[in-house]
Amino acid sequence: MSRRSVAALSLITLLSGCAVSNVNTSPGPSAQAVQNASVVTPQDRILHSYMMQVNQIVAGHVRIIRERQERIAMKKAGHPVALPTGACRAVAVILANGTVVRADLAQCASEALGKVMLEAVHNASPLPPTPFGHNASITIGIIAPEPTPGVDGQ
Repeated sequence: MSRRSVAALSLITLLSGCAVSNVNTSPGPSAQAVQNASVVTPQDRILHSYMMQVNQIVAGHVRIIRERQERIAMKKAGHPVALPTGACRAVAVILANGTVVRADLAQCASEALGKVMLEAVHNASPLPPTPFGHNASITIGIIAPEPTPGVDGQ
């Protein structure tokens, strides 16, 4: 992949909130290279589409886990409870067939939200097969907003 293509991919990654790269890649391009990027290849579009798909799948699993936690907490407390909020990122190592073999937190607003994130990544496995048939290391990011009072706002 050319330096310009890598820079374009890095810019797309920055805007999407999720990154995908081969496991054995070198550090990303400089900020100058990203600013000079103007070519987006079909391969970049495929990678971007895959990144968005993975983020949506994991976010769906986070929602399911948080709804379950809210139900349990409401049953125990007898009233709506606040769940942890904030941003969380995890790095998942994914085989070419989509199987998640490892997930580690990169940064998270709280320990409780981090546990939810890691559970969601593992529950989402297997993900769709990686593009181009290579193993990948993917950074997945979610934002857990203020919860709606009651389960599903009820």
